[in-house]
Amino acid sequence: MILKNVKRFGLLTQAIFSWFRRPYFSFVQGHVYLLKEELSEIKRYVGKYSESTIVEFENRYGYLIGSGQVISFAAGRMGFFALMRVAEVKSGDEIILQGATCSVMANAILRVGATPIYADIDPNTFGSCAQAIERVITPKTRMIVAQHSFGIPCNIKPIVELAHSKKIFLLEDCALTLGSKVSGKKVGNFGDAALFSTDHSKPINTLIGGLVYTKNNSLATLLRKEQKNSKDLPEKKQKQLWNQFLLERKFCRPEKYGKMVLKNILTSWFKRNNQPFLSDDFSVEIKTNYPYPARMPSFLAYLGLKEIQRWPIVQEERKNILKSYKTRIGSGIQLPKAYYDPLLDIVPLRLAWSQKEGLKLRRKMSRFIDTSWTWFMQPIVPAGDKLANFGYQAGDCPLSEQIGPNMINLPCNISIPWAKKITEIFQTLN
Repeated sequence: MILKNVKRFGLLTQAIFSWFRRPYFSFVQGHVYLLKEELSEIKRYVGKYSESTIVEFENRYGYLIGSGQVISFAAGRMGFFALMRVAEVKSGDEIILQGATCSVMANAILRVGATPIYADIDPNTFGSCAQAIERVITPKTRMIVAQHSFGIPCNIKPIVELAHSKKIFLLEDCALTLGSKVSGKKVGNFGDAALFSTDHSKPINTLIGGLVYTKNNSLATLLRKEQKNSKDLPEKKQKQLWNQFLLERKFCRPEKYGKMVLKNILTSWFKRNNQPFLSDDFSVEIKTNYPYPARMPSFLAYLGLKEIQRWPIVQEERKNILKSYKTRIGSGIQLPKAYYDPLLDIVPLRLAWSQKEGLKLRRKMSRFIDTSWTWFMQPIVPAGDKLANFGYQAGDCPLSEQIGPNMINLPCNISIPWAKKITEIFQTLN
């Protein structure tokens, strides 16, 4: 109890200091661009289901990827769960994940009774690696999940060849990557299906949400049945999400984010039972306080339409930010080789790299960036249980374990002027 209180005091002290930081950067950006009239349009859908809005959102999101069909759910993990269910994944089956992934993916596998198996990362992309995947394939393998991390396409072609040769279903995990291309072909179009996320930290921000994309019409039909049979999130939960949306719109910007840090900590302590997000899935528990899977709330699909309208401009801004980072920061550090691969067209979500004494650098960076949001500092994040409870054993993914603790992330989902400011501050750290 004493240790817990000391830890709480330390977090509170840090949060109070962050209140006064200007600017202070996060990896979540609020929808500051929306006008009051647009907010009223979105609000009228809270707690109501609009099939036409959902369909329009799915269709327009699908156009960003290719010619396939899109089926939405309240979270990417729920789409993953629905996909495994229609693929008749069962107890005793094995699903291969990357050993630098989100715990909700492992949770979804456990929900269908299958076993998550972890394959090590490719240090050149921080994504999935064909050689590592091949090493863990067994006769029980039913699905390979190939992950594209940080906006960087993984080396997907040999993974496709491997999956086809073994006749194993291939799912591309595009939760962190939208619009990036390999030899002119967009990610999401290489596998049998692809998973996308619209969580508030993902390429397109609808607070929560996820979609399955596929060109297989039979598979799409089965997924639509799963979607139709799913329930809506309770109105109370949708109102909580609406309030969170307004809060992030106000405070998730560099001028005010320091205040958001303190608000988040106090909410986690005193409003634990009123959390707006679908956070019950971070552990190995398979019980939730909301329907699972659930349909995407219509008001968030409507918000998604606003986001999609901006996407052509946004993705070009992010590509320009990447160029600026590489020029101004990349010359002094060793970035993953993928950033310089002429066959890749990267729409970045974050600039990511690992370096010696990365922890020391993150501590310096924490004065102007919320580094608690750094991704993949261990193989499964943010694990609400011991990694062993997810079926991960120490040494399963040695590269992920070695690289993770020294990971550095810089946000790319910000404006170009703010990215320049980050560069200026970052250069003073060395």
